[in-house]
Amino acid sequence: MLIEQFLVESTFIQIILSVISMRGKGLLSLITYSEKRKDLLFLINEKPRTLFEIKEFFNVKTPEIYPRIKELLETDLIQKINNEYYLTPVGKVILKYYTPLVNILNVFEETCDFWADHDTASIPPHLLERFNELESSILFQNPSNVFEQNYTLIEKMSASQKICGIISVFMPASLEMFQNIVKNKQLSKIIVTPNVFNKLKLDYKDLLNQFVSLEGNELYLIDSANVFLVTTEKFLYFSLFYKNGLYDDHKYLVATDNSSLNWGNDCFKHFVEQAKLIDKFE
Repeated sequence: MLIEQFLVESTFIQIILSVISMRGKGLLSLITYSEKRKDLLFLINEKPRTLFEIKEFFNVKTPEIYPRIKELLETDLIQKINNEYYLTPVGKVILKYYTPLVNILNVFEETCDFWADHDTASIPPHLLERFNELESSILFQNPSNVFEQNYTLIEKMSASQKICGIISVFMPASLEMFQNIVKNKQLSKIIVTPNVFNKLKLDYKDLLNQFVSLEGNELYLIDSANVFLVTTEKFLYFSLFYKNGLYDDHKYLVATDNSSLNWGNDCFKHFVEQAKLIDKFE
């Protein structure tokens, strides 16, 4: 169901699926189930090729490669002009998004336990389209040791200079995050949901005052955000809520690669645009 939702919400995949529906159900299997056809498309994408150049590249004879060429011609993915094979407009669209689509599906498959039961409705379509950027993220599962999760998060944060976070549930790590930011005087932008803000204001008002008094720190309030995210210059932590509204404190993604960090930063930017800056509170 998650992949189906993703396919519906994702604009560029809608383009691919509409093209596929026009050409018939066999088109998807045609380009995904044959390495030779896929490699042939990518070869022709580099520049138009003659039959001789194609045979030379693959080191094959005409009877071995021409059936693949014919299949691509019949499905309007390539065309022949003056003895050279070119990508058609349809072929260009499909090939442009082929690799991102495969990478996205790989992300879902590698971390299916994380995505399957969780609420992804809060994640905007333009970020769903970029799930392939999380390909290097690692899924951690701690069914009985939440303290290990808190330790991982706080340890990584303590070694950071700049912190951006979406704190959507109050738990030990939430409080410890604010305590460490104040203690280490780290530049931070934090988005909180009403339940987190009210808890901090009621029971930890001095800590909240210390946080906002640090130069450059910003605190934001958002009505709802079913994600828990922390991103620094070297670290991304990302977790979600179950579809029933409960927070999952046992499964989370961690990443340190630039692609995942960029995704995390853009995710934070999306939510901060929906949030309201808190410049004072009673």
